[in-house]
Amino acid sequence: MVSVSSVNLDVLELIFAYLSGNDLASIALVSRSFFAGVIPRLYSTLLFRASHSKRYPAVISPFAAIAAHPELAIHVRHVDIREIPNVKSHYNPKFLLECRRALEMCPNITSFRCSKNTVPPLIGALEKQDRLHDLRINASLTTDQSIKIIKLSKIRNLTLDFASWNLMNLLPQWTGTLRSNLITLTLFMANELNETVLGAALAELPGLLGLHIVGCAKVDHAAIFRLVTHTPLLESLSLTTGEASRPLSQPPSSLACLRNLAIDTRLTPVGPMHPPSTSALSAILTYINASSPRLVSFIVKYPDRQMAIPNSLIQQLITAHAPTLRNLSFIDCALGTTDSLTALCRACTQLERLEIWIPVRDLTIFTVAISRSSTLRTLVGVGAHTHSPGPSLAQDSVRVMMMGVPSLQKVVAGEGRIWTRRKDPRGHLAIGLERRPNHVAAIHWFMPRE
Repeated sequence: MVSVSSVNLDVLELIFAYLSGNDLASIALVSRSFFAGVIPRLYSTLLFRASHSKRYPAVISPFAAIAAHPELAIHVRHVDIREIPNVKSHYNPKFLLECRRALEMCPNITSFRCSKNTVPPLIGALEKQDRLHDLRINASLTTDQSIKIIKLSKIRNLTLDFASWNLMNLLPQWTGTLRSNLITLTLFMANELNETVLGAALAELPGLLGLHIVGCAKVDHAAIFRLVTHTPLLESLSLTTGEASRPLSQPPSSLACLRNLAIDTRLTPVGPMHPPSTSALSAILTYINASSPRLVSFIVKYPDRQMAIPNSLIQQLITAHAPTLRNLSFIDCALGTTDSLTALCRACTQLERLEIWIPVRDLTIFTVAISRSSTLRTLVGVGAHTHSPGPSLAQDSVRVMMMGVPSLQKVVAGEGRIWTRRKDPRGHLAIGLERRPNHVAAIHWFMPRE
């Protein structure tokens, strides 16, 4: 007879890989065998977010737990700091000390993420991480701090948020060091970044696969298209639009490998009585189509939730990319008409994930439109598109959509609700509900969806 203690430890670790959160902690209390099998998974990620910060120091931080039990440090692979406790409007120095000590003790960290401007006290510990491959930080650093951070020479995926001019001036030097490693470069809200510096940095990265330059005031879509001549292998591209009249480089840069495109639109009114022009979006689609890329995902974000994507743009997207699109995201905007949604769902024969505003009041018409897709598996609601709160998605509404769209397996709604298709004992449709707390997103909105 097989007992828990006789199950191979490797098998237990594979089983526990499907669990997360409090389930892991509960499993660790079952038996010594379960404890040994769950520990690598339980301490693989040190996550600290707002809910933890509110209870600190009454509840011990995961970094203090590592300091108290050094034998656990070997299991840590990922560090994700999304919030920092405060003391009298200042970051808690005790917490930062715990973080630094834990980082120094963990030899196998492969990814580090810190959303807050607290990286400087941790730079010394990061320099010792020989296996660090993924880095995302708030990069508002001084010159001395920037000189230290660019010593990290094994980064494969680099994300710099709110980077200062001190670090941007050193970016070409850093990318030169990372030339053989770096595959994804993301610069978000780097207001001091200019075309000259970015061009020098990209010249060092001919093998780059992902480039995401969003919210950088001095580098718009026209500048990006002039610079991607340095990166012919790009598979993912995110950019912010500028003035529609800005000329694009000719002949068009080769983007034949492009699979994921995200556009952050910054639209300006044509006149006091006319809506903002979307000609920049149309120009971008026309420009990339010259390379005949096979887009798998397309993401667009508008600056105003009350704006709609014109039917002409939807038709342009369908004409060029309908056969290959699997993921579509329309953030802070709506489609011009229901006919546009119907046409998209009918034409995109491989569509699996749709991120869009779900009009609860017109759910029947919406369901008919998305039922034109026989491959749609995941529907993500991105919130109401008016300033007044609307009705929330309920279980009955989800049932209507799943009955109308047989392929639909999951509906992700607001307030951390995830509805999934299930079957009751008689084989009839049942709707399961999972609630997850709303946390700061682990990735930027423009990054390719899994």
